[in-house]
This record gives sequence, structure tokens and C-alpha cells, in this order.
Amino acid sequence: MPSIKTIKQRIKSVKSTSQITKAMEVVSATKMRRSQEFALRARPYAIASLELMHNLLRRSPARPPLLKSRPVKKSALLVITSDKGLAGAFNANVLRRAEEWHRLHPGSAIFTVGKKAREYFERRGIPLLKSYSEFGDFTELAQTLPIADRLIAGFLDHEWDEVDAVYTNFRTTLLQEATTKKILPVTEKGIEEMVTGILPQSGKYTADAMSNSQFPIPKYNYEYQFEPSASEILDVLVPQLIRLHIHHIILESNASEHSARMIAMKNASDNAKDIITDLTLVYNKVRQAGITRELTEITAGKEALEE
Repeated sequence: MPSIKTIKQRIKSVKSTSQITKAMEVVSATKMRRSQEFALRARPYAIASLELMHNLLRRSPARPPLLKSRPVKKSALLVITSDKGLAGAFNANVLRRAEEWHRLHPGSAIFTVGKKAREYFERRGIPLLKSYSEFGDFTELAQTLPIADRLIAGFLDHEWDEVDAVYTNFRTTLLQEATTKKILPVTEKGIEEMVTGILPQSGKYTADAMSNSQFPIPKYNYEYQFEPSASEILDVLVPQLIRLHIHHIILESNASEHSARMIAMKNASDNAKDIITDLTLVYNKVRQAGITRELTEITAGKEALEE
């Protein structure tokens, strides 16, 4: 049976840990909301660009190279994790799916975002073509452009014939899923899913909730006259949508990271409360046992003196 002093020290230690996890939970919740708002700012541009692309494709017989599929001889994978831990199974789920993908595509080119992915592949001796990290909690488009430009250039130069991404899809605050998504070659349907996927499935940022918010969803029905030709504009517009797509999935992964960490810290705080309750019960039992022992000793001493 531990001493009263030891139990009191443990209770104090668990209370200190609980205060830290509670503070981290609040910080993660704030960052998660800001990450969602950050991702939504690109939505009006993405919708307008998608509408323009549809209009251009109807008037151009030629398709940009990024919209053309070809036989797959080599693949590339973009793995997106976090730089930090303490986020539950957030990184483990992504890395497990990435390892499954790698087994099915031996010799593929691998790009990583986040220190956890880089360390994971380095420990296993799997070579990386390029690793990116330390983007911060609210990533700017300028930070993700080198990743997108490298993937696009490699596809156009036939270094690889397809590009997939493994990341965490933010569905709701309490639900995030590790997802594998094809980035290149892109399809019109894929771009539409990318634009519509910017809004989560539930919460104040859903399509219905956003209809009257500071991030309006534009609806246009314009006819365009093009200068230069439609095909030349598509050659510029489609890569820009790909850059936006990659930027968005990194932002979505950031929001998922903060949500996963918030949940993990909430669970840790709840566990700390349970531990404190159990330790307090043990403390009271030990204290009561000590009092009973002292009373017994006093009584026995008194009886010995009377004899």
C-alpha cells in the first residue's frame, strides 16, 4: 500500500497534467475553427474557375495534358501528416494507408509533408524524392506551390503517369478519415468533387449554413469571349486548379490534425479526472486505515497500562 505522501504527489501530478491537456484542447479547438475558415476563403475562386473551365471545355476540342490519361508505368504518392504528435491515431492511420499503397506500387516516387511521414519512411529505409515540413498551422498558398509545381512538372515530363495523395479527410469535428485520392491525371468530375468537398458535411460551415455567410457561394451564368484561344487558357487554368486542390487537401489535413488533437486532449483530460477520483478514493482508504491503526495502538497501550 503506497504512503499518503506518495498518493498526494500522484494526485498533484495528474492535476497538473490535466490542466495542460485542457489548455491544449482549447487551443486545438480554436486552431481547428480557424483552419476551416482559412480553407473556405478559396472556395469562391475555385467555383468561378470551375465554371470557367466547363465553359472552355465546351468550346475547345483539345484537352490539356493534365486531363489526359495514359498507361501507368510509374506512380507518385504525396503523403500528408503532421509535424507534431499528441493527435491520437491521426498520423498512424495515414501512414498505414500509405504503406499499403507503397506495397502495391513498388519503385514509386514518394513525397511527404510533415515530419512524422518523413521519419516513418526514413526508419524503414524507403527513399523519398522530396520532403516538406514546418508549414505552420495556417498554410499559405505560396508555401504549397513548390509541391504542386513539382508534381505537375513530373507528370508533364513523364517522370510518373499518375499521382495519388494520402491524407486525412475532414468530414466533421468528431470524424476524420484517412483517404487516398487521385490528383493526376485530373478529371472534370474530380475537380468538381474537390470544389464541393471544401465545405464539411455538418456544422456551421456546411453549404446551407454558408449560403448567407461571409463566404457566399456565387452562381453565375455568363457567356465568355476568349482571348487568347480556349485551349491556351485551359493550359493555364487547369494547373491552377490542381495547385488549389493540393493546397486544399493540406489545409484539410491541418484542420483534421487540430480536431484529432482536440479529441485526444479531451480524452486525456477525462482520463485524468477518473484517475484523480480513483487516487482520492485510495488516499481516503489509506488515511482511514492509518487513523484506525493509530486508534488501535492507543487503545492497546491504554489497556496495557491499566493491567
